[in-house]
Amino acid sequence: MSASLAAVSTKALLDELKRRLLCDEKEEKRTIFIGPPGAGKGTQAPMVKEEYCLCHLATGDMLRAAVAAGTEMGRKAKSIMDAGKLVGDDVVVGIISEAIQAPECKKGFILDGFPRTVPQAEKLDELLASKGAKIDKVVNLEIDDDLLVKRITGRWIHPASGRSYNVFFNPPKVTGKDDETGEPLIQRGDDTADKLRERLRVFHAQTQPVIDHYAKLGKVASIDASQEMAKVSEAIRRNL
Repeated sequence: MSASLAAVSTKALLDELKRRLLCDEKEEKRTIFIGPPGAGKGTQAPMVKEEYCLCHLATGDMLRAAVAAGTEMGRKAKSIMDAGKLVGDDVVVGIISEAIQAPECKKGFILDGFPRTVPQAEKLDELLASKGAKIDKVVNLEIDDDLLVKRITGRWIHPASGRSYNVFFNPPKVTGKDDETGEPLIQRGDDTADKLRERLRVFHAQTQPVIDHYAKLGKVASIDASQEMAKVSEAIRRNL
């Protein structure tokens, strides 16, 4: 037994064994969570991934992880960013291709933040088809733009886990602290009303066609994201 494994408690090992046995019984699900900034993707995805044994693939996190790990696509992305350029769709799709090979993605994934455009959706579809797979469901979180302003300006995030809180709707138990670790929460620099309006404009222009793309394939489940968090979770479960 390795030193690192010896340090793990028997209870933790048994819990992990139980989790793996339960996950073996789950059906594979490859999903996309789509919604404007503040719709609740970052809140719902961590809960759903645990219940269905999926991995949560947030584009920004994947990109940073690939660069840090020095993967083939991560090195390509780093050279592009070092040159002051935007990482292209082919590289992002390559990073997704690397990520979905991870053991934690065995039962499927939740894609969060990609695809944002129809060309990206088509590249993703081609990637999965090459692996004999496809997107099973697109969870479309719908919410009024005006409500999002309050959601966004009140949002605080635990960087390490991605857990999201809101001082108006879902406050942490202790102000400014993560419920589970007690570590400080942060507020994103672009979480302002003016910047949100611009992000919403871009979202509606670019991403609505993505929803239409998958709707034609009968894969979209539109959910009212203005409901209480638990009701949104239940609606997602029904549609998955």
